[in-house]
Amino acid sequence: MKYKVGFGLIFISMALLFYSFSKQVSSYFELTKNLEIFSNVYKEVNANYMEELDHGFLMKKGIDAMLETLDPYTVFISENQVERSRYMAEGRYDGVGMEIDQIDGDITVTFVYSDFGAHEVGIMAGDVIEKIEGRSLRGFDKEDVTVFMRGASGTRLNMEIYRPVEDKRFNVDVERQDVSVPNVPYSGMVDNGIAYVALSTFTPMSALNILNKLKELKEEHGEFKGIVLDLRNNGGGLLSEAINVSNLFLPGDKLVVSTKGKLEEWNRTFETRGSAFDLEVPLVVLINDKSASASEIVSGVMQDYDRGVLIGRRTYGKGLVQNVRTLSYNTQMRITTSEYFIPSGRGIQNVKYEDGKPVSIPDSLRGVFHTGNGREVLDGGGVAPDIEIKEPPVPEVIVALEEQHLLFKYATEYRSKKDSIAEPGAYSFDQYSDFIAFVEKHNFEFELESEQLLDDLIHSAEAGLYSKDIEPQIERIRNSLDKKKASALMDHREAITRLLEEEIVSRYYFEKGKTRQNLLKGPEIQEAIRLLNNEKRYHSILEGE
Repeated sequence: MKYKVGFGLIFISMALLFYSFSKQVSSYFELTKNLEIFSNVYKEVNANYMEELDHGFLMKKGIDAMLETLDPYTVFISENQVERSRYMAEGRYDGVGMEIDQIDGDITVTFVYSDFGAHEVGIMAGDVIEKIEGRSLRGFDKEDVTVFMRGASGTRLNMEIYRPVEDKRFNVDVERQDVSVPNVPYSGMVDNGIAYVALSTFTPMSALNILNKLKELKEEHGEFKGIVLDLRNNGGGLLSEAINVSNLFLPGDKLVVSTKGKLEEWNRTFETRGSAFDLEVPLVVLINDKSASASEIVSGVMQDYDRGVLIGRRTYGKGLVQNVRTLSYNTQMRITTSEYFIPSGRGIQNVKYEDGKPVSIPDSLRGVFHTGNGREVLDGGGVAPDIEIKEPPVPEVIVALEEQHLLFKYATEYRSKKDSIAEPGAYSFDQYSDFIAFVEKHNFEFELESEQLLDDLIHSAEAGLYSKDIEPQIERIRNSLDKKKASALMDHREAITRLLEEEIVSRYYFEKGKTRQNLLKGPEIQEAIRLLNNEKRYHSILEGE
């Protein structure tokens, strides 16, 4: 009997091994067959197409089309994109320290980082770059110009600049240098005993920079009553830094994240390694729909261990892990290799991809998991906050002002007239009538969604038999919409003023000032302050009461 059982087990094992081997052989045959078909097609096109081919362009299109059927994070990185990719991963590059965009057909400086080359030679936001090394930039897009500006640290870049607000041109010679964009744009005390630190991206030394800022605040202001970690609009970055930031508020040897993929080498677990900065002080983490990847790991881990309360909006939902593979001819590939899971066992990924298209997963199909204190949390769909602060819809007038760059242009003109303003947080914009005159001078127009719906209704009615009957009602609606548009700038004065203040302050106090200006006016930070001043409510949320 034992002999028969043993023989049966051997037979089943051999059958499974044969099935696995057959599957691998079949997969390999399909791979080689299709590679040969692709190669033959390319050879035929190259040999017989009526015009000469741009091989680099054609192949890049083919690769991109193939990868688009997978997920948006699996991408081919061409040679001229490698440097830009390094900046995205590390928050640093060799350049002159400014951001650009295409505005009204011109390559325009949109932001200057303090204490780098562009700032030191006097370049300002609103300046137009007309030439680089004597080459006119007409017809080039901002990605091409960004490549022109990057280069080895220590080399020089010559640019011809036009400043529209002063109608003057000047020439600058800027030395390229290692530009490291601060990952902690602002830290400070936001209330008696409550420390605040913002993290904009998970680049090298993120955790160390947070730690140093918190130590400085503690030395200057004494013991904390609470800490606010702001991860809003933080799109993620290095997994190692997500672990290190988590370690600031958790002890060593705590599971932070595990990854699971097709290959065994991608199945890994990651734990905290050192001692924490603090394990007891109440913690609030601010999140929103632009908090992604590493931000979701940190916020999710704080929630799973009931270490802090999350305030804001549900995060983006990017739970896929990418690794960069080096290819030939200085090209690279970023490829999704696995999915990550946080300590409760839940994933973060918001959607699955079918033929490259995102397919939402309803909450009813998501698994239920639990935090350390037994609070229910759902699998996937990002990380939901413990206290939700709903985002008000952006008024159409503000969307139009930003699309037409009128807030930016006004701030440029304002900066040309004033040499200094009050410090961030203390500055208040009080020239709103001047701003209205400015936008009117620029022939500002915008369309309400209601107007488009009304036009659709009119179009439908004109095809019917009774269109004349509804003309009076349509006219009344149109008059009402016209009045709404005419008063829009005044109706949304408060929101527009806050945006103007941030844009104007950034011209004088750069990245730190822009973060600080309206910080205390935001509903999320106000809710965080209220919560950290109410110890009983804070602990009741973490206990799930």
